Amino acid sequence: MTELDPYGVLSTLTTTSEIARWRADGLPSDAVSTENAILVTNSSRWPLIIDPQLQGIKWIKQKESAPERNLQIVRLGQKDLIRKLEIALENGYTILIENLGETIDAVLMPVIQRATVKRGTKLFIKLGDKECDFHPDFRLYLQTKLSNPHYPPEIQAETTLINFTVTMVGLEDQLLNMVVEKERPDLAALSTDLVGQQNGFVITLGQLEDDILHKLATAEGDITENVALIEGLEETKRISDDIQQKSELAKKTQTDILVTSEKYRSVANRSSLLFFLMTDLVKIHTYYIYSLAAFQQVFFRGIAILSKQSGEADGDDVDKRCEELRHNITLCVFNYIKRGLLEQDKLTVATLLTLKILVNDGKIDAESVEFLINGGSCVDPGNIGPLSWMNESIWAKVKALESMPRFKGIGDYMQGESDEWSAWFDIEKVEEVDIPGEFKAKLNALDRLMLLRAMRPDRLVNSLTTFVGDTMGREYVSQKPFNMAATFEETSKRTPVFFVLFAGVDPTPWVESLGREKGISSDNKRFINISMGQGQEAPAEAIIRKFAKEGGWVMLQNCHLMSSWVPKLERLLEVVSEDAHEDFRCFISAEPPPMASMRNMPESLMQSCIKVANEAPSGVQSNLLRAWDNFSPETLESCSKPVEMKACLFSLCWFHAVVCGRRRFGQQGWSRKYSFNTGICSFVPTSCNPIWIRMKRCLGMICGTSLERLFNGLELAPGFKSPSPNELDYDGYVKYAETSMPNESPLLFGLHPNAEIGYLTNSTEKLFFDILAMGGGVEGTSGDNTSNAVREVMTNIQERLPEEFETVSLTLKAKPLLEGPSGPYIVVALQECGRINALLAEIRNSISDLDKGLKGQLNMSQAMEDLATAFMLNQWPGRNPFSKCMWEKLA
Repeated sequence: MTELDPYGVLSTLTTTSEIARWRADGLPSDAVSTENAILVTNSSRWPLIIDPQLQGIKWIKQKESAPERNLQIVRLGQKDLIRKLEIALENGYTILIENLGETIDAVLMPVIQRATVKRGTKLFIKLGDKECDFHPDFRLYLQTKLSNPHYPPEIQAETTLINFTVTMVGLEDQLLNMVVEKERPDLAALSTDLVGQQNGFVITLGQLEDDILHKLATAEGDITENVALIEGLEETKRISDDIQQKSELAKKTQTDILVTSEKYRSVANRSSLLFFLMTDLVKIHTYYIYSLAAFQQVFFRGIAILSKQSGEADGDDVDKRCEELRHNITLCVFNYIKRGLLEQDKLTVATLLTLKILVNDGKIDAESVEFLINGGSCVDPGNIGPLSWMNESIWAKVKALESMPRFKGIGDYMQGESDEWSAWFDIEKVEEVDIPGEFKAKLNALDRLMLLRAMRPDRLVNSLTTFVGDTMGREYVSQKPFNMAATFEETSKRTPVFFVLFAGVDPTPWVESLGREKGISSDNKRFINISMGQGQEAPAEAIIRKFAKEGGWVMLQNCHLMSSWVPKLERLLEVVSEDAHEDFRCFISAEPPPMASMRNMPESLMQSCIKVANEAPSGVQSNLLRAWDNFSPETLESCSKPVEMKACLFSLCWFHAVVCGRRRFGQQGWSRKYSFNTGICSFVPTSCNPIWIRMKRCLGMICGTSLERLFNGLELAPGFKSPSPNELDYDGYVKYAETSMPNESPLLFGLHPNAEIGYLTNSTEKLFFDILAMGGGVEGTSGDNTSNAVREVMTNIQERLPEEFETVSLTLKAKPLLEGPSGPYIVVALQECGRINALLAEIRNSISDLDKGLKGQLNMSQAMEDLATAFMLNQWPGRNPFSKCMWEKLA
């Protein structure tokens, strides 16, 4: 018995030598993986492995790789599945059915149920329309990549569900080994040798014990006179003592290695946090799903950015190195994520990342962050007093802040200094000025966010942008133009690129332009562009197989129209990529689903892809730089009037940035959301002489000014003038836009300052709602935290839930009143009593089922999970149209 196994359960079900063999076969060394392996090997039912990170299937493939097991890996729908299963049943081989969905073919149910029939000394089992022998050594493993599958009760009852999803602690240990392997390969190699040696020692000792017991059990006569047996025992004892000595020396060396390795623990801890942030993103959009393999590639890329130090550094140097590693890995992972995010979600992810890192590093407390995310409102705020300028709902939020020690007495202070706080409250950009009175010195940056959340939520988006930029760096809140060449460097023959399509955004020119630079184009027949639709499945599959052998690029557009065929595409890419040509690349494009919670692409395909969502940004600066990046210094130099060309081109890019940015203001910006794109700038000629007069007239109509004024410091927006084209080159314009741009405001778009209040308030609410949807804040989605929070809500509702109306007695009392003048009102009242009874019954039943599900008395259904999610989000069940638990339909 150990600290991790206080009751000796694990030692009863397995041995140390067996665990050593599992780890030698690739099983992760954390405790959860070991427990899962014990379940796999000891369960009387076939294991169904939930394995989104593919760590479980990797171990099973190695564990069952012995020739006598003849491991067969198949999938549902495979043509030879039944034939391979029949051979395995008769000969006692191993079958692994991988990548299951949420349904299983009925023909497999007798095998899964072990529905055998004994005739004489043999066992038979029905497979389809025939019976076949059932060999006692037959093994069946079921595996799914789905992270949260919902199987019917008959599947759950007949299999052993085993969750191989990696845990934060387990992943941290794995990443620590990877960091040490990259940073200190000498220590990593020595540690690997020692671990292998230790595993070998444990296995050898187990074999020696078995040999001793076998010899003693089979010895004949007096064992004290059996010379061969005694010599064998002495030899075994000598080997055992030698192993013990070597084992002690190895343990001492491992302890020394562990001390050095632990110095890199902070890097592994940060990286583990980043991966679990990535896995939570799928809760706000089905396109945001990533695999552990993809994360590991980005993780290694972040390490490779830094130059490796030679030899072993002292403590101070290692600390500095770890800080640089944390910074680079975090930035690489964030850029990888951001490239595939919709514009509306970029600040949300940046904010959550910042808060999680600050809490994990101990720089802010989790309680304050939870208050910021969830908000708060006091049930009994008391008298508002002289604060007539403040809404009562805001007053309730201010009083709720007093539960935090740093805000103690803020309500009384506001009442005492009402005029000063009123003036502060009415300031347009209140986040840029100091807080009145003594709270200026008492509150830190996070506290200011909490105060703005309560009083001025419309200014919180700008404040969060500043907060993230100051804490993490400007690269986390600014957006550089999309670089197709840099994205291509991250691809491989096994990694497709997935483009998210938007109105006015076509990725085809990006791929074609890059292909021409690489010597791959449609002219040499090494690039094929297929617009998917009915009848295009066979040509697409043929081209993929051809290019996988010969090398080439294939682009499959509008795959959202082929939702039934895309799973076949995922399997085809997986098969051909195993031995594909190094020049093979696959590019896929699809429109996002109408709602973020809908799926139109397979989960496993999205996990393997590099996602690109080059949506037009909403910020003026980002749109300006994005439009300017469509041109090059050569474009300016090739023009016969380069000075005039620079001024014209910059003003056009500014005009494009303004018309794109106005869309976010809704009908105040445009009557509808027009799909503007950078094509507006495409008519700029490379030779200005022939149409100079017409160009002056055209630009004058678009920009509302004469062309000559662009050269003389025309004010494009308040505080932003057109620079002198004689003083700046191409890169100078980029620097000018990055450094001289005033802060975002409606004035830049020609709108009234109040035009963004509604937009910003709604943006704030959506941002924090999405953070809640990703796990309820910085604490993550651990089972205990989630269950406790849900139980608190359930208990609160049950305590306040009224009793149902007694309809029989109500009907008897109402009968004499129905004939009077109030009869119609009595009828409506009786109908409403029946409706409220139905709603109360549904609430009680669904809460009771959820309580049983949390206790393990019932299988968790989709309706139970939807109800728990609604409780976590403080949302009325049924507000989500895809929810299976619909209280609203009875309300």
